[in-house]
Amino acid sequence: RLSFLLWNSAPDDALLAAAGRGELLDARGLAREVERLLDSPHLERGVRALFADLLAFDRFEEVSKDSQIFPAYSPRFALDAQEQTLRTVVGHLLERDGDYRALFTLRDYPMTRALGPVYAVPVAAREGWELHRLADADPRAGLLGQASLMALHAHAGRSSPTLRGKFVRETFLCQQIPAPPADVDFTMDAESAQLPTARERLERHRKELSCSGCHQLMDTVGLTLENLDGIGALRSRENGAPIDASGELDGVRFSGAAGLGQALHDHPQLPACFIDTVYAFAAGRAPVSGERAFMLHLGERFAASGYRLRALLRALATSEAFYAVSEMRGSTT
Repeated sequence: RLSFLLWNSAPDDALLAAAGRGELLDARGLAREVERLLDSPHLERGVRALFADLLAFDRFEEVSKDSQIFPAYSPRFALDAQEQTLRTVVGHLLERDGDYRALFTLRDYPMTRALGPVYAVPVAAREGWELHRLADADPRAGLLGQASLMALHAHAGRSSPTLRGKFVRETFLCQQIPAPPADVDFTMDAESAQLPTARERLERHRKELSCSGCHQLMDTVGLTLENLDGIGALRSRENGAPIDASGELDGVRFSGAAGLGQALHDHPQLPACFIDTVYAFAAGRAPVSGERAFMLHLGERFAASGYRLRALLRALATSEAFYAVSEMRGSTT
């Protein structure tokens, strides 16, 4: 369990030997092995697995884009977009030991020749990666300004404020959006279909009682990402009409991807949701009500560290709760 959490692999000989000597049953012995694993280059593999799971990158196998609308999208682009995000995560959280919350506001993006056109960035190297810093005035920032998440949460020929808003709330704030009613009508009337912008087309859903509650939660967030098209390229107009990228997140008003990133950075639920996500990844299940005191303890440790990932992993990996094994339901032993 320890090895798969931190390295996403089976234990190495040293960890097996320590376990064989009983050292993992002792707090000091366990702490030594946890530090060894945290200091290893193999930790990157574990962090990549954690974030690839968190961001549902396995769904890229299902993504397709209309080549007439998005000619820059290709298998190479899709792979580079995912790698860009994972390199961003590793660079910030491991190499620079940065604050988790700053993943949503940072402006340093790894870049390749395949990604350059979508970001309107010249990339000198034909192969490999270059680090590009976005201008302070750039409307994009952080993970939510990157092509991977924008392409994954969009349709084949257009963006989707609803999919993006749902993703942000459920993935980063652990706010579950209810499923639509069984009798909901997904078709759009002819008049609405002719409206130029997504904001205008979605207005109908926010007026219908059966749709308004959930769409208000999703669309007020997702519409702030409308300056990024179906693969993440910047745009200021849709079908010739100017895009209004204003919105709000739980009472905080802002505009654009950079504004959303700052609102997430400042949201009190962001660290707590990440802790729940890491715990679920480690334990193979979501935390239960009886573990709330432990989750609060992890939250205190995480905050005291300045929201550093290594500190959170250390607190989890050295805790008794992490190694507790629940009795199987129906077991008589």
